[in-house]
Amino acid sequence: MIRLVLSDIRLQASMWWWTLLCATVGAACSAGSAIAMFTAVSAARAAGDARMVSASIALGGNIVFFTVLAAVGIVASAVGLTLTTQRREHALWVILGIPRHRVKSVLRAEMVVLGAVAGALAAPLALLVAGVTLAQWKGTGLELHGAAVGFRFWYVGVSVLFGLVPCLLGGWGVTRRAARTPEMRAFRDCSDPPARPGVARSGLALCLLAGVVGMWVPGLGLDLKGGLAQRTAFAFAGNLFLVCLLLLMGPWVFTPLMKLWTALVPSRGVAWHLAVQSCRARAARSVTTVLPFALSLSFVGLFMVMGKAMPGGSAGLGNILVVLGWVFVVSWVGGLAVIALVGRERARDCAVVTVAGARPGVVTRSMVYEGVIYAGTAIVFGALFLAVSSLTIALGARIDVARVLAGLPWATLGALAAGTLVTTCLALVLQAARVSRTVAVRALRS
Repeated sequence: MIRLVLSDIRLQASMWWWTLLCATVGAACSAGSAIAMFTAVSAARAAGDARMVSASIALGGNIVFFTVLAAVGIVASAVGLTLTTQRREHALWVILGIPRHRVKSVLRAEMVVLGAVAGALAAPLALLVAGVTLAQWKGTGLELHGAAVGFRFWYVGVSVLFGLVPCLLGGWGVTRRAARTPEMRAFRDCSDPPARPGVARSGLALCLLAGVVGMWVPGLGLDLKGGLAQRTAFAFAGNLFLVCLLLLMGPWVFTPLMKLWTALVPSRGVAWHLAVQSCRARAARSVTTVLPFALSLSFVGLFMVMGKAMPGGSAGLGNILVVLGWVFVVSWVGGLAVIALVGRERARDCAVVTVAGARPGVVTRSMVYEGVIYAGTAIVFGALFLAVSSLTIALGARIDVARVLAGLPWATLGALAAGTLVTTCLALVLQAARVSRTVAVRALRS
């Protein structure tokens, strides 16, 4: 089995490269944050500063949690797209007599190999991330008692662990679905299968929904002993559960949202029509592309609202980046990796349109419009979630919603939205330039 695992990874290296990149960046950011937390805690204990020990654990734990969460989502998207392109090879394995459970074991063993390699590659980068993290903490006024990052051999183990966790958690369900795909559907149906929530996803969604209700009820409707600060914290936690729930149910959230806002655009140009139909027909691809950007925008909006609502809090981007900076890095790298992963499929779609008679300019504009649709869906989702979080947290803190909204750094939020738009469009412009040099017949035969 080991020989089959290594051989398959080597043959599909061009596709697995992007998953390896996502896992390496996620492992470097997560492990670096954890190393920074351990270093700060060690220095604080040596200085006898119990308050700093608690602050380091609380801040570092939150950073590690959000970064690992982002890494799991990004790696799951990359693995899902990679295995979708390989489903014919997996169907051939089954036809040749390999049991489905063995196919699943091989794919999960590939996840272990990729995670271990990613963790090993991320080890030197994690030290750099840890140094930057400690500098950020020092910039916020935390007393680090001279904490400095130095190499320890067990840091490599931490890095490998944070490389394995996203690959196993993100790839567990994807590998199971890949192994269960019927052979004939793998050969005949190249389109995305209809999305259906599985038992595990439904169960997790119910747990997250219970978390939303369980946090919102005391945060919005009860008088707690901790006063307004505790109510606000409960409202914040409810919104955190809500965004996790919405991202988990992405196919049933982003697809209707994308259809709704694109239907409101009055443009009837051919390129726009092609872009809209492509995004709707390739719904799974669209959701996967939108997810990283929606995740980062919604998290930033939530923390900005919380910073504005809490007494003495700050909604500045600098303070947000202390907690979510590495989430941004992981999400943006993952978003670009996802766009690159579907390049071959997009090239085939463009070849079909070209053979049907579309001019090269129309094909190029339609790809740019796809980037606009992806970014627009992420921005609309972020704006709606910002409105919900502002309303609920304002109710929890018993302050005026208009006051919360007026205090948000709208210029920063606009810059982040513009950055999302430029990133997706630029990535697709580069793909369009590559597609324009591809012979249509050759793309259809590949």
